[in-house]
Amino acid sequence: MSITFKEVEHTYSENTPFSYHALKGIDLNIKTGSMTALIGHTGSGKSTLIQHINALLLPTAGEIKVDDILITATDKPETLKPLRKKAGLVFQFPEYQLFEETILKDIIFGPKNFGVNEEEAIEIAKETLELVGLDESYLEKSPFDLSGGQKRRVAIAGVIAMNPEVLILDEPTAGLDPGGRDEIFNLIKKLHRDNNITIILSSHSMDDMAKLAQTIIVMNHGKIEFMGTPR
Repeated sequence: MSITFKEVEHTYSENTPFSYHALKGIDLNIKTGSMTALIGHTGSGKSTLIQHINALLLPTAGEIKVDDILITATDKPETLKPLRKKAGLVFQFPEYQLFEETILKDIIFGPKNFGVNEEEAIEIAKETLELVGLDESYLEKSPFDLSGGQKRRVAIAGVIAMNPEVLILDEPTAGLDPGGRDEIFNLIKKLHRDNNITIILSSHSMDDMAKLAQTIIVMNHGKIEFMGTPR
């Protein structure tokens, strides 16, 4: 599933004194099955860009095409529900998207929302939890009793449970110690290798992304400065 940005602009609080021009003329194509990293300092536009891929944000101008779904400034998010199944986003701080009292309820929420019955959703939860390296004993635990790295794994499991074609991770190792960071990177590599999905990562760490990604996009003040292989 390819992703194309064409002359995309995004301005927060447009036509107010607090207006901020976050994306400026973004032209971009992300190939199906690739692993792409967005690199840049805080405020460079990385998070703003990735939130356009599943229409959490709509462009102020320009258009984004995800497979056969077109996203423009006039499209309303409620018309884009199929896109949320195709493109799953894991936020920088997983506690922002973990909200149920148990890990099981958290993981099955997405599949049930897309019409999967509870029995099948539970089986999906068990499988996805195993995919991210946690066993069934975690299903009845509260997500808020977990370590940072475990929360990240559960958040990824909740997105993978919806069988997305694109997995988007915003600063996937933020706040983790070196051991937790390595575990998450190994998990990302395994998911990419075994599931043949398109993965998009946002990070400020060039060293980490150079080891992981096939394509690197360097952002600066809302623009793409460089794009190519890590080398």
